[in-house]
Parts: sequence; C-alpha cells; structure tokens
Amino acid sequence: MSDAPIVPLRVVLLASATSAHTRRWADDLAALGHEVTVCSWHEPGLGFDGWRAASAPGGACRPLRVLRAMHWLRRELHRARPDVIHVHSLGVHGALSLLLPAHPAVPVVITPWGSELRAAGRHSGRALVARLALRRAARVVPTSREVAELVASRYRVLSSRITVLSWGVPDALLDAGNDADPRLTRAKYGIPAGATVALSVRSTSEVYRTHEILAAFTRAARVRPDLFLVLVAGHQPAHAAARRAQQEYLALLRARARDLAGRVAVIDQPLGQAEMFSLMRASDAAISVPQADQRSSSVLEAAAAGCRLLLADIAPYRELVAEGLLANLLPDPLVGSLADALSHAGPLNAKDRLSNRKLISQAERGSLKVAELERLYRDVARAGAV
Repeated sequence: MSDAPIVPLRVVLLASATSAHTRRWADDLAALGHEVTVCSWHEPGLGFDGWRAASAPGGACRPLRVLRAMHWLRRELHRARPDVIHVHSLGVHGALSLLLPAHPAVPVVITPWGSELRAAGRHSGRALVARLALRRAARVVPTSREVAELVASRYRVLSSRITVLSWGVPDALLDAGNDADPRLTRAKYGIPAGATVALSVRSTSEVYRTHEILAAFTRAARVRPDLFLVLVAGHQPAHAAARRAQQEYLALLRARARDLAGRVAVIDQPLGQAEMFSLMRASDAAISVPQADQRSSSVLEAAAAGCRLLLADIAPYRELVAEGLLANLLPDPLVGSLADALSHAGPLNAKDRLSNRKLISQAERGSLKVAELERLYRDVARAGAV
C-alpha cells in the first residue's frame, strides 16, 4: 500500500513581518508547500513571495486599537483556518497572542526571544505578558538550553512542553561555496584590502554592546595598525521611537569613530542574508558579545563563513563550544578582554575553518531545522485535534 500524501499545513505566525527571522521561516515553510500567514502588529511592508502578511489596524487610542486588533486577529484566523499558531517573541506579539480566546481551538507554539525574557526580568508588565503567554502555549520552542531551563524554572512550564530548536544556517549559504571574491566585498564597503577585519555581526544597539566593542577596538587599534572594524546598523525598527533611538545611538558611534578615521566602517543600509554572509567571508573575526542571548543564527553563520569567533562568555555560547565549535569566550569586564583578543586576533587556519564549517553543516543545516519545526507543528496539531 502506498504512503498517503503529506497534507500541507496552514500556519499563522504572530510576528513582525519586517523581521529577517520571520521572513526566513515564512519563506522556508511556504517553499515546502505550507499555507503561511503572518499577522503583525506592525506594517508588514512589501515584497512577499509565497505567503501572506497582514497588519493590525493602526491609529486610535491604545485601548481602542487593542479592541480593534482583537477583532482583526480573530477575522484573520477565521480566514486562514490555521492548524497551528506560532508566536515569535514575548514582546508585542506575545501580548497580541493574549487576544486569542482563553482556550484556543488551535494549538499555540511560542518561540521566546532571549532579549524579551531579559526585559521581562526587569519589568513587571512584561513579566506578566510572558507568564500568561507561556502558560497558554502547547509548546515553547527556545533556541538554547539555558532559555529552556529559564522557562521551566521561572515560568513553571513543564519540560514536556519545551523543545529546544535552533534556527540554524540556510542551506543556500552553506552550499554557496566561495563564489564571492572577498576582495570585491571589501572594496564595496571601503575596507582596506590588506586589513585584519573584525566584524560586529549583530545590529548596533545597547543590547549588543556596540559602544563597548568600539571602545575595545580603540584600545587594540593603538597596537595593531592593521586592524579594521566593521559595524552593521541592522534592520530599521518598526516603532518610530525605536527608530529615533537607533539613529541617536548610531550618531554617537559615528562621533566616536571619527577619532579612528580610516579604521572603522559603519554600514547603514540593511543587508540581505547573502550580502551579510559575503561580508562575513571577507572578515577575519566576528564579534558577538551581548550579556544574554540564545543560539544566534548570526554566530552560526559567521562560523560557517570561516571567521574567528570572539564571543561573550555566556551560557548559550558555552553550549556551542561544548559541542565542538571553536571560539574565544570573553569574560567581563568586556572592554579589556575584547581589546586583548583583538590585539592578538588573526584569521583562523584552514583546519579550524574547516572544522567549524563541518560542524555547522552537519548540526545546524537550515533544512534540517525546518523539517524539525514541521514535525513539531504536526505533533501539536495532531494532539490538539484529539
């Protein structure tokens, strides 16, 4: 007897449609034939291929907007008839999930972001949203074991309802080979051909400690005339206030970078996955030093690109090292430890680059992660139908 055909799933993501992570997962799921709708609190923008995006009605005072958003969300769910709802982050979209019925007929999956949980630890309102949203979820899907333990201990989520699932690295990046000439990439962004390049692979922000990265580079640059630093602004936030804060932060960085004329590049325009990966391949070292994180796709991509990894000494990065990833872990105080690492940093040798790339290709391949996510969706949808 032949196997029955696999029926496509109908998936609703409660997530920012402007987020690169959201777009990647929606693209991957749609490419497998699933029907994907992204319901976003923010304006979704344009340029989607294979999936639908819808945004909550704007304007009006906050209570009225929330009421309108509830009716809008329920209309969208009636239209999409999803098998599963996946909430990305415990910020505004975690709050949006609370507008669902108290006992939704459709199972809810939540991916908590490390930054949102950190914020919840300092703010009672955010903590309440996180607690309510997590308790209503059929499955919680963090990307690191540390966050899984936090969700279980702080929010009393049963371990049986938690599945650790990394976002991995897209196959297209892993299989692209070495087609892009690093010299051309350096020339494109004004990076000297012979420089030793350190790239901050996360968006410029307080969360990713960009000011401290620049301060550490300033120290190291005094003894390493070959060093060059690249900072990437990252995506533009959806909220006007967040955009203003980002521009103010960038302005301060540029003012400090002027003292290092010819040694620092700040890339303002948003970069696509392929562009960012080419920039990683044109760099010698990749820096990611937040005080808290999960299993970062940017870090995994930098490892696959062959960069020396300079990482904060935090639990999710220690997990990666324990699994065999080659990286330098930098303790606090960060400015001193990062300056010392930069003072001695050079490119990885061929053996170590190959080791990291092989590990990422085998354990963090994006298609394998999407297949795991697909199985998880089918499991929770099947359990919800019982």
